[in-house]
Amino acid sequence: MAHIGAAALALCALAPPTVLAQNAQVKVVLADAFRTPAPPNDAFAMNTNHVIVSTAVMGGIALFFMVVAYFDGKKFNDTVPTAIIMGSAFCVVPEAIDNYLAGCFWSQSHNPKMLLFFLMGREFDMYVGVMWWAFGAILGYILYAMLLREISNKTLWIGLGLSGLADIILEEILLNYGGIYMYFGHQPLVLISKFPWWWLFSNVSSLFLSVSIAYRFREWLNGWRSILICALMPFCYIGGFTLSAMPTIFVIQGDFSPLVTQLGGLATVAVSLIQTFAMFNIILERNPFALSESPKSVKLALNGSTNGYANGHTNGSAKKGSKF
Repeated sequence: MAHIGAAALALCALAPPTVLAQNAQVKVVLADAFRTPAPPNDAFAMNTNHVIVSTAVMGGIALFFMVVAYFDGKKFNDTVPTAIIMGSAFCVVPEAIDNYLAGCFWSQSHNPKMLLFFLMGREFDMYVGVMWWAFGAILGYILYAMLLREISNKTLWIGLGLSGLADIILEEILLNYGGIYMYFGHQPLVLISKFPWWWLFSNVSSLFLSVSIAYRFREWLNGWRSILICALMPFCYIGGFTLSAMPTIFVIQGDFSPLVTQLGGLATVAVSLIQTFAMFNIILERNPFALSESPKSVKLALNGSTNGYANGHTNGSAKKGSKF
C-alpha cells in the first residue's frame, strides 16, 4: 500500500491539473478525444482502510434509520417510511450517471468480487452503494417524517437548510479523509475545502421531489404498493438533478473562465430553489412563502370559516323567524 500511495503522490506532483482540479480557478487539462475534463482514474488511488471505515459508519447509520423508520411506520400505520429507506439504495444508479455529468469520481479497487456494477467504463464498487444508501436514507426519512407531522413551512425550510448543512459537513469530512471519492474538473462554489456547494442544493431538492410525491400519495402507497417507491426515488432523483444541475454541468464539462464557472453554480442554486418552490406549491399544496402555514393551520382556518358560515346562516334564519 505504501508503494501505491507513493506512486499516487508522485503522479499528483507531475500532473496536478488533472488529479487535483476541483474548483473554478484551477487550470484543467482537457482530454484529447472529447475535449472535456478527464477523470483521475487510477491516479486517485483507493485507500482501502478509509473505505472500510467510512462504509461501516455509513452503513450503520443507514441501518439505524431503517429501525427508526420501521417504528415510525408502526406509529402512523404507514409503510412508506420503511419504503423510503429501501428506495434510497436504488438511487446509486442515477447517482452514477450524475457522476459522469458533474465530475465526481469514486475510487476503484479493480477487484471483481467487490464490483457492484460497471457503467460506461467505470467500476463502481459495492461500498458506493452503501455510501449513497446512507445519504438517501438519512435525508429521505427525515424529510418525510417532518411532512408526516404536518409541521409549518418555516420548520420545513429549516429542515431543508439543516439537511444541506449536514451534507456540507459529511462530505467535507469524507473528502478530506481521502481515498474514497473526489470531485474533479471546474467545480463552482468550492467555498470551504473540497466540497462544491452547488451539489447540496441539487441533492436535497432532487430527493425532496420523491419524498413530496410519496407523502402526497401516502394513502394510496401504503401497503404493498409502497414497493413502487423503490422506482419512484431514483427516477425523481435523476430528473430533479439533471434539471437543476444543467447550468453547472455545462461549465464543468467545458473550459470557461472562473467567473462563468461560478455563475453556472449560482444558476444551479437558483433552479434548485425554484423547483423546490414548485414542489411546495404543486405537490404539497403549500405556499412556500407563507412561513407560518401548515396543513393543521389550513384545516383549522377552513373549519373556522365553515363554522362561521354555518353559525351566521343559522343566526340569520333565527332572526328572520323572530319577525313572524
